[in-house]
Amino acid sequence: MNAITPSSAFDLTPDRFDTFVASAFAGNRASRHVRDRLIAQVDGGRLDHMLLRARSGLTLSDEVNRKAALNIIDFAFEPIVLQGMSADQTVRYLGAVENTLRVHEARGLDGFGPLWVDTIHHVCVFSVLFQLAAFLGKNRGFSQAVLLHQGQRPEPRLRIVVDILRRAHGITLVLLPLQGHWFPRLARLTTPATAIFYLTDMPPEAFPQAARRQRGRSRLLLTHEPGVALQAETVSGSQIFARRLGATRIMLDYPSTDSVRIRPVGADESTASLCPLEDWVFWPLLGVAQQAIVPDDFAHR
Repeated sequence: MNAITPSSAFDLTPDRFDTFVASAFAGNRASRHVRDRLIAQVDGGRLDHMLLRARSGLTLSDEVNRKAALNIIDFAFEPIVLQGMSADQTVRYLGAVENTLRVHEARGLDGFGPLWVDTIHHVCVFSVLFQLAAFLGKNRGFSQAVLLHQGQRPEPRLRIVVDILRRAHGITLVLLPLQGHWFPRLARLTTPATAIFYLTDMPPEAFPQAARRQRGRSRLLLTHEPGVALQAETVSGSQIFARRLGATRIMLDYPSTDSVRIRPVGADESTASLCPLEDWVFWPLLGVAQQAIVPDDFAHR
């Protein structure tokens, strides 16, 4: 298997679909009308050079190409929608993910002590993490969750999830930026009733500070149809951090567009995460021709 070369794998120019969408929603222009206008631009072909088909270098259907664009638009639009919801509406909204994503596999949740959960920026990641935290609180006695994040920009979704988890499920969610002396603080916070959520799919080129702080790497397999995928190298210090905390480490990934998988990470387990190509929030960072196709035996583990 040929891994991609990190230095040429990602396009960091400003002419990217995610930055284009973020600019459209910025400030007072954030409204449903902006969303509708962006979708019209996608459907009109004006943004084809930014979309997944152009970025990935793969032959993709119009449906998949459009879905990838809508995922980026709605991921940026979601925090605006959430801020206008009541607490009951937010709980129903976050729980609705169970109507579209089924739990394909769930192992590793019965161990004693703190739990370290590796996950990725899937288009529904915040809803999935909310539901998992609620499940752990109700069924496993976890009273605290910690979400490790880069802290580079405000994330309104996280503040809303903090409030709703506390009010609806009695779970404290701590947002811990990966800055300064963050690990000693995490160690002080961690108890046997703590679940730690860690997003492991940050491309080192897009997050150079994180790459310097965390020298570990992980693999992400981006799937599309049987036997076809792209591989990306991403920043991850999970193996070291989880071991230092004495935490049970599990991986939460997405084998297909309609499923979630939870599995332990051990010596006999694959450490590569899975996500459908069009559902990965960072797909606008992909280059055009530098990605490596993963052989069939890796594409759908």
